[in-house]
Amino acid sequence: MAVSSYKCLNCQAPLAFDPESGQWKCDYCFGRFTKDELDKIYQEETREEMKELTNYHCNNCGAEIVADETTAATFCIYCKSPSLIQERFHGAFHPRYIIPFKIKKDQAEVLYKNWMKKKIFAPKVFRQDEEIEKIKGVYVPFWLFDCEAYGNIQGQATQVKTWTSGDYRYTNTKYYHVERKGVGCYENIPVDGSTKFDDRYVQLIEPYNYQEMEAFSMHYITGFFAEKYDVDAIQSQKMMEARVHEYITHRLEGTVSGYTTFSAGNKNTNVQNATESYSMLPIYLLVNEFNDEKYMFLVNGQTGAIAGETPISHLRQIVFWLLTFSGLSAIYIVFILIRYMISSGGGAIG
Repeated sequence: MAVSSYKCLNCQAPLAFDPESGQWKCDYCFGRFTKDELDKIYQEETREEMKELTNYHCNNCGAEIVADETTAATFCIYCKSPSLIQERFHGAFHPRYIIPFKIKKDQAEVLYKNWMKKKIFAPKVFRQDEEIEKIKGVYVPFWLFDCEAYGNIQGQATQVKTWTSGDYRYTNTKYYHVERKGVGCYENIPVDGSTKFDDRYVQLIEPYNYQEMEAFSMHYITGFFAEKYDVDAIQSQKMMEARVHEYITHRLEGTVSGYTTFSAGNKNTNVQNATESYSMLPIYLLVNEFNDEKYMFLVNGQTGAIAGETPISHLRQIVFWLLTFSGLSAIYIVFILIRYMISSGGGAIG
């Protein structure tokens, strides 16, 4: 497998992309380089040269690197040099677009710590610095779909009127058949192309700002991990169509007004002219483990939106309630003593 490690143009040390400046920086000589500057150097690399690199070795120290079949960018465990498996970005696996990271790793760690403050029953291990520091930036493969959708909903609506006359209360209910049709055009509907990520949490950290999307360049990957897709466009389109069905149905139901109740019985959506763009979107990932179960936490690497899950530590629950109960008991005992002292005249307060 061919591996490429991007080097500083001054001292040849590994480069990493800096989300804050949008440039690539060297941690050794502190050099900084723009995409155009790096393109002038790396565009000279030919396919023949890439084919000669048949073994998966770190270009910086020569160590062998082990990764699973979907990993496209990683780090050498010996010299920490960022390395790209270029073969996994070729052909059908060459992305069209990328949204660069804007959130830095230390910012993602702060977001996680603040989120954990609200999880008072989460296990203690989830709060340890050595665990939090394991958070990593990953470019996740996505399919971005554009399409047209034709929606139709039909249902029953009611208008209910009540009034009182004398000792009687009257209710008049009218029933209506309601139908709504509409057409929607959608752009950049994201579908996660990796089975490693839980779609529930991936969707919770949406949306991304697609105005900041760039043409794909492997230079953005340096300094981060990356995955290639293992869910193809055909499989992903089914999920996209399900999301579009929700979008247009919700929009059509929102046009029904003037009724007391409305219940849609039939909901139909026809998706047409769908096109997809293979893209890489930035996510910070932290996976915690507790009682042999894994729990995922995600940060949108562009916007900072967060989502995740934590288990409940029953030990922390017990300690919390014991402390709460003992505190309330102490307050109750003090209250009884004060009442006794006042009623017996045995003391004064002040």
